[in-house]
Amino acid sequence: MIGLSTKIKGKPVRLEVQQFGEAEGSDQGKPDVVLIHGTGADHSIWKPQIDILSARGYRSFLPELRGHGLTDEPGELTDINVHIQDLLDTLEGCPVRFPAVFVGHSLGAIIAISLAQQQPQLFEQILAVSLPGRVPRLVSTLFSLVLCAPFEMLRGTLLHRSLPYRERLLIETERHSLEQIVEHFAEVNFVDHPPKLACPVHLAVGRFDVVAPYIYVERIQRSMPNSSLRIFEWAGHNCMDDQPGQFNRWFLEKLERHSRQLTAV
Repeated sequence: MIGLSTKIKGKPVRLEVQQFGEAEGSDQGKPDVVLIHGTGADHSIWKPQIDILSARGYRSFLPELRGHGLTDEPGELTDINVHIQDLLDTLEGCPVRFPAVFVGHSLGAIIAISLAQQQPQLFEQILAVSLPGRVPRLVSTLFSLVLCAPFEMLRGTLLHRSLPYRERLLIETERHSLEQIVEHFAEVNFVDHPPKLACPVHLAVGRFDVVAPYIYVERIQRSMPNSSLRIFEWAGHNCMDDQPGQFNRWFLEKLERHSRQLTAV
């Protein structure tokens, strides 16, 4: 499928959005899917899932957060409420059929969960991948130290080009965007303050995830009715990369089972 950058005439759209699945080729009985990437990434991290969705008649919409991918960084204070408003303003101008399925990785999962508490009518279900229920202080400190290093000097260098894909994307992300995430998301705490959501929530996490420790995700899941948890053994924070076959089977199972339930109703 061809990725389409969504622009709405006469109304500013904060975030760049890639849309996959043409309207005439999509199954009207299946919900649309909104996939939100995490810190230092862009829409391309979801390519395997885009292929799965498009092959099965789903339409997918992939916003790129400010300072990530093709979205500009205005250099403003950016906390969770700003990210939520960015997403709301953008989705308002996109042809998404609501309620939709939201899939989020890490920061994207935080945004999806937080938005669902404010706007439950938009959500059919949530697949929250590597949700940082409470970011360990050491992780935030180490990330801050990385940003204090000559971060900008790496861009475009031979070292930058030789890095693995995920690390290259991180270096290409606007530094201000990363600094704002470190500053405003270190205090996220879904462990002691579990979200109250109306829609089903399916959580997935790697056993060796240091950013979203599985013990925190387990505690969150136990506090949420109508939820499930899948722990991927031998996987870290990017469990969709570490165990792609198992992750995609989980992803498709949750998506298709819910779609069949909707059709039956």
